[in-house]
Amino acid sequence: MYPSRSELEATAIEACLAGGSYLRETYRSEETEAERLAHDVKSSADTGSERRILEVIRSRFPDHRIDAEESGVHDGSGDGASFEWIVDPLDGTNNFESGLASFATAITVLEDGEPILGVVYVPMLDDLYVATGGEGVRYNGRPVGVDDGDDGDGDDGGRDADLEPSTATVVSVIGHDVKREPDHEAVSEAINRALEDRCKRRLESWSPTVHWGLLVRGRLDGIVCYRPDREEQLLGELFAAERGLETDRGENWFVAAGTDPMFDALRAVVAETVDDSSR
Repeated sequence: MYPSRSELEATAIEACLAGGSYLRETYRSEETEAERLAHDVKSSADTGSERRILEVIRSRFPDHRIDAEESGVHDGSGDGASFEWIVDPLDGTNNFESGLASFATAITVLEDGEPILGVVYVPMLDDLYVATGGEGVRYNGRPVGVDDGDDGDGDDGGRDADLEPSTATVVSVIGHDVKREPDHEAVSEAINRALEDRCKRRLESWSPTVHWGLLVRGRLDGIVCYRPDREEQLLGELFAAERGLETDRGENWFVAAGTDPMFDALRAVVAETVDDSSR
């Protein structure tokens, strides 16, 4: 029997909260073991959060496929094989172990390969984001862009339609493998310099799911992703689509923004910096 969207959503929220609550307690106690590598950090907090998340998912949907960052793929069976849970138990491990409170738990649910649900929980702020296919994005229970605030009619989430890139704050995201490949790293650096030339501020994201939430709320103005990691990107693209952001993608890149001037500027950055053969 196929689960309802509400059942999937309730389970994803419960699982993210379970992992996030553990992360909050562990962050405050500083009782973790970490292995610091050249391009990454492995923390016992990742495995502790993932264990709690998987316990919740398996208790509700034991036959569903799960792709978990730490423990890998757990195959589904029967009707459950149509569903895949992508679990990021700690998005922002470097931040977590550096004492920076920008980290989250995140889950994306796919049905027949298509993202239908995304949940992000930012434990240190107690911020919860939920995007459901065809139903928009909610932030702490309230629809984003509907009566949320700053502009009077709630349609643009507080965005200034005339925002110039020179006054904007944008985010750059790269996948874990980019810095391991000199050619890819060179492209990433070119993207970064081009963004800094055009925009007021560029944030280099070590916790993309946190920044996807801020983007859909209009707190950030745009995002450029180069060779992003699957577990964060599928969720981010669902958030962008459900929020109605302007987007474009190539084989190895993705851009999103809330206004025409920002989108045009970010699209121009990609055109200038990413080789035609890899677009």
